[in-house]
Amino acid sequence: MALFKKKAQSEPIQAPKGPEKIVPENPYLGREPIINREQAIIGYELFFRPGTTLKAKRLNDRNEVLAQIAKRLAEDPKAEVSYPEEVTDANLRDDDGKEVTQVTLPEIFYSLKTKGVTQSLGQHLGFIDIRADQLGDELRGFPAIKFPLQIHLAEILEAIKIEASQTAEAAEAVDDPEAKKDLDDSGEPPVPEILQKLERLRSAGYKFVLTGLTEVFDGLDDILPKFRYIKLDLQKVAKPSSLIDYCKGIPLPRDEKSKGATNVLQIIAVNVHEPEEFHQARDVGCDAFEGFYFVKPDPELSLHRGEEYRKLLHLLTLLLSSPELKDLVTAIEANPVVSKHLMVIAEIDSRRKRDKPENIRDAAVISGVKRITRWTQLLLYADAKAKVALDATPLLQLVCVRAFFMESLSTKLGAGGGLGSSDLAFLVGGLSLIDNLFDESARELLSHFNLPSVVVDAIVDRSGILGQLLSLAEAAEVGDLEKCRHLCADELKTVTLDDVAQDSLLAIKNFVSQTQFAPEEDVWENANSVPEESSQEL
Repeated sequence: MALFKKKAQSEPIQAPKGPEKIVPENPYLGREPIINREQAIIGYELFFRPGTTLKAKRLNDRNEVLAQIAKRLAEDPKAEVSYPEEVTDANLRDDDGKEVTQVTLPEIFYSLKTKGVTQSLGQHLGFIDIRADQLGDELRGFPAIKFPLQIHLAEILEAIKIEASQTAEAAEAVDDPEAKKDLDDSGEPPVPEILQKLERLRSAGYKFVLTGLTEVFDGLDDILPKFRYIKLDLQKVAKPSSLIDYCKGIPLPRDEKSKGATNVLQIIAVNVHEPEEFHQARDVGCDAFEGFYFVKPDPELSLHRGEEYRKLLHLLTLLLSSPELKDLVTAIEANPVVSKHLMVIAEIDSRRKRDKPENIRDAAVISGVKRITRWTQLLLYADAKAKVALDATPLLQLVCVRAFFMESLSTKLGAGGGLGSSDLAFLVGGLSLIDNLFDESARELLSHFNLPSVVVDAIVDRSGILGQLLSLAEAAEVGDLEKCRHLCADELKTVTLDDVAQDSLLAIKNFVSQTQFAPEEDVWENANSVPEESSQEL
């Protein structure tokens, strides 16, 4: 018999679990392409929506109150309780009762680091808007080379003005005449603190983008060397050629962090949405162009009106009629555009299937009719003669991502939104810009195919559930938060802004994975260094 008995251990007392914590939604909203003079994408301006962290906090606070109410009612079913207001994007306010309008750096970091935004860029740059008051320790650990940071000139000038005013007030407060005389005779005025911050960060490898510049002024020479890029809205510049020449005449410090970097400021024209605006910006010396001008017909840029693209339309008609393999191979071989890209796409697929294609027939078998149909549809927007990679072709990238986005988002609709298949959503996205390629109306072009009327009406009139999905895709592309909110709150009630963010990134990932050998992982550390070919200047 044991001399000592083990004392029976009671179960540890556990505090009742509270409601499960809600994590912040993804603040990512969309992106606008930035294109160089060779018509290749070199980066994107990234758009984020504010208030996601605060919304999660308000939801968690509300859930805590609801849990307390439930506990009280369990103890006293007749107790009088007051339920908290629903938390929505529309009624979200800060502690001062003001609408939340600014995105915080932690919110941007959260989206870049954990939500796949960094990976979605591939080898391209991500331009991000920040405020002058965010030039501090918050930026520590930020992947500087990958993400140029945009600052508005007005904020810099305001910071300089406030500092000068404070310095003047401090000087006036000095009673000793000798000390005041020493201040007046001290020589050159001190460098403003904000310019010191910019210089320290520039030396550490950060790239800054100046926005809001419209003219030359005294003191501009001190500001420009801190920046690598200038974004100009030429509609607001009286003398664009003179301003661009002046900016490019300011020598920049040597950039030791980037291979192939130039010591000349790079000029990016913004709000370029018409071919005429592109030509103007190019002619006055801009190095890159931000906007969607490339979706509009432009005889100088477009190569989509030749007979080879008519053949693509005929091939697409065949594909939509469930062809025999023999007929399909013959039709593909008659289309050099499809043949060229199909072999690339099939080779990417074969890396996964370990079955390398030797000819068009092999490629057709590996990729399958559905995939070929989709890529034939999308390759209408490719430029077969341009020396630009698929993932850097602006029009192809835009339409592909739009189609994948609509396909994914359609699955969020209740009972499929009455669509029956997400393939219809993909079809609408993929054909949504077809009238910009040919000298015919969209309805006339779409009449070549045996398409459901809901597809045609969505593309032509933006009507029906598919038309609303297309409108949402277009709003997300330009970062139109208000329109996204309206569509999600009205016509597409089962879709949330978080769905828009997540499915946008998923669509980009699908596009990248099908056009290049991209890694599956989202490795934040890799954002600190850029492959040599992608670290080139514009």
